[in-house]
Amino acid sequence: MRQRLISRRRLLQGSLAATAAIPLLNADWARGDESTAPKRLVVFYTPNGTLESQWMPRGTETDFTLSPLLQPLEPFKAKLLPLRGINMDVVVNSNIGSEHARGIGGLLTGRALLRGNFRSFNSSNAGWSSGISLDQHLANTLKPSTLFRTLELGVQVRDPEVRGRICYGGPDQPIPPREDPYDTFEQLFAAATPGQSSADAIDRLRAQRRTVFDILGEEIAEVRPRIGAEDRIKLDAHMQSIRGIEERLAGSNGGAATTGCAGPALGQRIDLLDDANMPAIGKLQMDMAAAALACDLTRIVTIQWSYAESEHLYPWLDLRGNHHAISHQWDTEGKAQYSKIHTWFAEQLAYLLGKLDSYAEGDRTLLDNTVVLWVTEISESTQHALTNMPFLLAGSAGGVFRTGRFVDYLANGGKARQHNDLLLTIANAMGTNDTTFGDPAFCSGTLPSLT
Repeated sequence: MRQRLISRRRLLQGSLAATAAIPLLNADWARGDESTAPKRLVVFYTPNGTLESQWMPRGTETDFTLSPLLQPLEPFKAKLLPLRGINMDVVVNSNIGSEHARGIGGLLTGRALLRGNFRSFNSSNAGWSSGISLDQHLANTLKPSTLFRTLELGVQVRDPEVRGRICYGGPDQPIPPREDPYDTFEQLFAAATPGQSSADAIDRLRAQRRTVFDILGEEIAEVRPRIGAEDRIKLDAHMQSIRGIEERLAGSNGGAATTGCAGPALGQRIDLLDDANMPAIGKLQMDMAAAALACDLTRIVTIQWSYAESEHLYPWLDLRGNHHAISHQWDTEGKAQYSKIHTWFAEQLAYLLGKLDSYAEGDRTLLDNTVVLWVTEISESTQHALTNMPFLLAGSAGGVFRTGRFVDYLANGGKARQHNDLLLTIANAMGTNDTTFGDPAFCSGTLPSLT
């Protein structure tokens, strides 16, 4: 009988090259380089800043109380890293665009705006951002072999100009978000599983993969007696890695990753232009994001709610004025109305964190293996400030970030840090070797006290 041999390429790829077109499994796993869950990034953008006095936590690094506007996140306090003392100096002194435009253009790029003719607040000279955004940089650098390199989702963004873009492929290269959840569903799950319902198709894909695992196991068992002791150790380690992947795909840990790895139910189509439907649209997009991450269709997601300087209406909160107008009401009633909006956005983030935390991945969850960055384009809304930004991290990126702490860089007379350094810290946590990000004049290195 002819002996079966496994080539080096076949060994490294573990026969999983046959599944290259299947979106749920990354090629890095296929090479047996990692049996743990991959790291993910989610950016959660909400507009029009905050009320600093109502946003910043109170207390010390390890003994702190979440502020009124952050109370909806209390169930996830142990997995949070609220930050104080992060400035966006890269756009503070620019004379191009309003603070809203400058802020959103520099949020993920760490660079100032180019000159253009977009209107924003009292300015009419704003252009697009002058650099690549963090999400696209990570995709270019890490080259995830998921079906979608990145996934840009929007919730009634509407504005096609600089105020409505947070993602950039490079200077002057804005990337529009997907605002239609029905189209997003088709793109994600129909592309992954053409001609089948998502649940049935994903079951089929798992069956195909199990078949591949079985074939590989048979081949390794046949070859193992004929190789040296050192190679046998390497082969056993490789097979153990493969078994770990198989268990995760089969859901042997009893978590939600098996039953939850399917496209969400969309229900009846709703009017995407009606402001009153923002909660329903947002929930669909968040469900889509969680499912895409759980199914490994992508590892990098941005979720953008409305646009900078948003004039969205919030009838479900019993508010009559638009968001931007309310953000500039300095009286007690205006601040109470604004707090309603911000608290509601915190509730939406809590919903997303709960979805991510419901997927078990070994002894962690999808949230644990993700870093979620909550951002907005300005800080104190009444002042259009771009310093002491209300930025918050959730999840530890697979144990990199030490969560459950309030990191206050201004405590005890401390010095403010730059948001470019925060972007660099996240890039390194995701696996890059970058030493700078964005405008190097405003990036001095990774932030201390986070990892």
